This record gives sequence, structure tokens and C-alpha cells, in this order.
Amino acid sequence: MASEKTETKNKMNVLSKTNQAHHPKPGDPSRININKVTKTIVTSTDIYKPVGPYSQAILANQTLYVSGLLGMDPQGQLVCGGAEAQARQALENLKRVLDAGGASLASVVKTTILLARISDFQVVNQVYAEYFSKDCPARATFQVGKLPLDAAVEIEAIALSGDLVVAEAGPCPCARV
Repeated sequence: MASEKTETKNKMNVLSKTNQAHHPKPGDPSRININKVTKTIVTSTDIYKPVGPYSQAILANQTLYVSGLLGMDPQGQLVCGGAEAQARQALENLKRVLDAGGASLASVVKTTILLARISDFQVVNQVYAEYFSKDCPARATFQVGKLPLDAAVEIEAIALSGDLVVAEAGPCPCARV
């Protein structure tokens, strides 16, 4: 019994020393970060330049975070035609930024749509369905007080970058009753 306690105590000491060796305190000159992550600024030259101090997208390891995109042409002008035309242009802009980040519409896992008027929901939804017709991403849609440059639509996304495998799973295995 005493040897089991000693063995357990020795294992905890080894574990404790191992954790300390891999996770030294900040500022320690011998600190080696074994959990490096990469943050890459992603820019597509095929769309307008950002209208503020932000990046078009950030690639964090293999997750691409795309900033809100407006329905603007490459010269930075909102396209004519209201919410429908702006939604289409915003989604075209999204495709270009995704491509620059090594992703695609198929790899999008979440979108957020911001609308100046919720009454535009149906027309924007129809355009959206043209771009996401299968294995649709999770999504939220909100009406907001006002969008930059008085735009009707803004769309942001989160996507996976790299070789994509789509699994058909059905109900979540964790959702057992």
C-alpha cells in the first residue's frame, strides 16, 4: 500500500515537472512555446479595399475569419439594384476573399448577414441560396440600425482553409436521448 502511494506521488512529481518544463512562466528567457499558432493577414486584390482599419480576412492556423463584406465593386462603389444586387456582389466578394485564403464557399462553416431592412430578408435569402445550395453553413441574420456607406447588406463568414472533407453525419452522436 505504501509503495502504491509512493509510486503515485512520483508519477505526480514527474507530471508536474513535465508540465513546468513545457509551460514555463511568461518572461522566462528559456521559455519555448510548443503551441505556436500562425496568424496570416489575407487580402484579395480583386475586391475593394477595406473601408476602415481592418483586414479583409485573418487566417488563424486553418480557420479563416472573413470580415463583413459589402456589395461594392472593385472601385469601392455600392452596386445599384438594392439588397438583391448588393447581396450578390457581397457573395462574389466573399468568394474572392475565400479563394485568397485557401478556402471556398463549400468550406464556409458560419455566416452572419446584416440587413439594413429585415423586409429584404426573402430576396437576400434567395440570392444566398444560389451560392449555398448544398451543405449550407450555420447562419444568423439580423437587422441593424445602419450599415457602412448606407449599404443594404453586409456578410461575414468563418471558413476552413485547406483540403476539405465534408462528412454526412445526420444527428449528432452526442444528442442521444
